[in-house]
Amino acid sequence: MTHISKLRLAAFCAVLLASGTGCDVLTQDPPTALTQEDAFANADRISKSAIGMYNGLQDLEFLGGRALIYSDIRSDDTNPAGFFGNVSTFNQLANDGTAANAWTGGYRTLYAANYFLQQIAKNPGRTTPALEAQYTGEAKFIRALVNFHLVNLFAQPYNFTTDASHLGIPIQLTAPDASNAFDASQNLSRGTVRQVYTQIEQDLNDAITALPETYSTAYDRTARATKDAARALLSRVYLYKGQYADAASMANTVITGGRRSLSASPAVPFTAATYSNPESIFSVAMNLSDNPNTNNAIGQHYGRQRRADISVTPYARIDTTQFRSKDRRRTLLLDPPTYPATATTNIYTLKYNNGSADYVPIVRFSEVLLNRAEGLAQTDAGISADAITLLNQVRRRSLPNIPAYPNYSVASFTNKQALIDAILFERRLELAFEGHRYYDLMRYKRNSSRINYGEDKAIFPIPNVDLLQNPNLVPNPGY
Repeated sequence: MTHISKLRLAAFCAVLLASGTGCDVLTQDPPTALTQEDAFANADRISKSAIGMYNGLQDLEFLGGRALIYSDIRSDDTNPAGFFGNVSTFNQLANDGTAANAWTGGYRTLYAANYFLQQIAKNPGRTTPALEAQYTGEAKFIRALVNFHLVNLFAQPYNFTTDASHLGIPIQLTAPDASNAFDASQNLSRGTVRQVYTQIEQDLNDAITALPETYSTAYDRTARATKDAARALLSRVYLYKGQYADAASMANTVITGGRRSLSASPAVPFTAATYSNPESIFSVAMNLSDNPNTNNAIGQHYGRQRRADISVTPYARIDTTQFRSKDRRRTLLLDPPTYPATATTNIYTLKYNNGSADYVPIVRFSEVLLNRAEGLAQTDAGISADAITLLNQVRRRSLPNIPAYPNYSVASFTNKQALIDAILFERRLELAFEGHRYYDLMRYKRNSSRINYGEDKAIFPIPNVDLLQNPNLVPNPGY
């Protein structure tokens, strides 16, 4: 069986802790007295259990930062990161501990979402219908987000086979309890990548229907799922599938909704005082007292003044004819920003400069603009002027308005592929170290600087411990 059942108790405890009443410690019931039924007994406890799912997203081995890191340290924009063992050198074995921890962390987070969905379905009418629908939408958004990262870590990209029939991950939609956790029915086989993406789409579409457009507080607008968060993630899913018209359309719903906008500076979404801003559509929120710790927090790994496990020197050394010397993503978000760097100088990103308090960026408005630009560029028979407008919008924010850096025009591109390449390059600059670069290379069947597309070791191994426990799992080729 997978780690899902083995982690049943830990995940359940996390849900119960989230549902605590906050009473005086002298009068509250001991934790052992809190039953499954108690956690969903009334509207207040259900609300706290819903918040508990976001605590689950902070998992130190997964969306507490590591899931994004595992994309970027395999790309061409970072130096090999020794702290992460064989991940960035593509020398993982079937018993690799990093892969096993990522698998466990992802399914642990899935358990919390599935458990919530089961319990709220079993306890109808204990909160308002509107809140019941909202919480259900939040759980499905979280489940879709986790499955999206799991399938991209442990399976080849969607277009690896013509019909996406290659193996993905087990599609876990229940939260087993003590009565059935070790049943043979819990030995799930791997769904195909197509089946996994179908489930992701279904969950995101359900979430779009159920979630609110916004919340009353700035914190919730960034740290809790909204319709725009689900739409933005779904636009990315469509890009990965090659459904470019759908990607453009879904992104446009976010853009025309008017609730999101670019910040004046590319540094704003990564500054602690401004995490709650209209550009940050959804992030995994962190603070100094509630984070994955100094060995796992994303800011600790990237920050020069922290652990400094990940240097981004290859990104900083992109030729300034492409990555302009006065580009604010260079001058404001690199440490040091100078170019060219000396051969002995390691350069770090300032996107994560707050250590354990750094939020983990999941979707930003700049990505949505580029999602639509890419979708339009792919579906337009010629060179899409609308795509160029969106590309310029993102690019101009980071470039001073001086003649040396003119906007793109239709005349700037010899053909539509040149425009697509410019959009992908802008994604590289804009979304650096947010978990995109490696997957952008793979979905376009392009090589990373350290591995070729389609090689067996381009994806993580299915953990050997799970293969031994679950006779229905099969390993990835090459492991």
